[in-house]
Amino acid sequence: MIEPNFESEKLMTLIKGTQVKVLKVFDNGWSYIYSSYIKGYVLSEGLSNINPINIEQKNENGQELSKQELISRLSKDMDIGTPSGLSLEQFRKVLTGLSSDKNKIFEENCDYFYYAEQEYGINGVFLASLAIHESGWGTSSIALNKKNLFGYQAYDSSPYSSAKEFSSYSEGIDFVARILIKYYLNSKGTEIYGGDVADGRYFEGYTIKSVNVHYASDPNWANAIYNIMVKIYNNL
Repeated sequence: MIEPNFESEKLMTLIKGTQVKVLKVFDNGWSYIYSSYIKGYVLSEGLSNINPINIEQKNENGQELSKQELISRLSKDMDIGTPSGLSLEQFRKVLTGLSSDKNKIFEENCDYFYYAEQEYGINGVFLASLAIHESGWGTSSIALNKKNLFGYQAYDSSPYSSAKEFSSYSEGIDFVARILIKYYLNSKGTEIYGGDVADGRYFEGYTIKSVNVHYASDPNWANAIYNIMVKIYNNL
C-alpha cells in the first residue's frame, strides 16, 4: 500500500506545469492525486490551482491543436473527465454534414458540446459520442419526443416512460454533463464546477469503461462509445 511519507516508493516525477487531479487533501500536508493513469501522494505545497478547468486548445507554438496532436491523446484509457482541447470550430467541423445525422440534431447543437467542455471540464467528444450512441444519431423516440439524447433515466423495464424529458437538446446536454462530472467522473469531495463538490457515488475511475460500470447495463457499451469517438476524431 502506498503511504504518504518520504519513505514510500517513488512512482514518478511531476514536472512543473503537469496537470493533476486532486482526489483528497490531508491535514498532514499531503494530497492524494491522479496523473497520467497513476495515483499517488504529493506534498500539497507543491500544487497550485491556476485554472481548475484547463482547456488546452493551442500547442506550444500558439497554434490550434492539429488533428494529429488531438488524436495522439485518444485511447481507451484516456481521462474523459478532462477536456478534449478541440476548438469551437473543430467541434463544428466534426459534427457537421454527417450522413448518419439525418435530422441534423448534432449539427445544430454541436456548439453545446463545446460549451459543456468549457463549463465543466468534461471531454466534449465523449459527451457527443455518448449522445450519438444512446439516441441512435437522434432517431430514437426518446430523443425526438423528449429531447433526451442520452437515454437518461431510461430504465430497462420501462425505457420510454421513465426517461427524463428536457425542454431542448441544449438543456439535456448541459444536464448530463453536470451529472457525469458530479457523480461518475470525480471521487466524493472533489471540487468541481461552480464551487460545488462531487458526490462520487458512481465513481469507478476516469475512463469510458469506468463510467460503463454504473451508467449502462450493456458490458460492450464502453467499446461502442470509444468507436464513435474514433470516428469523430478522424473527421477533424
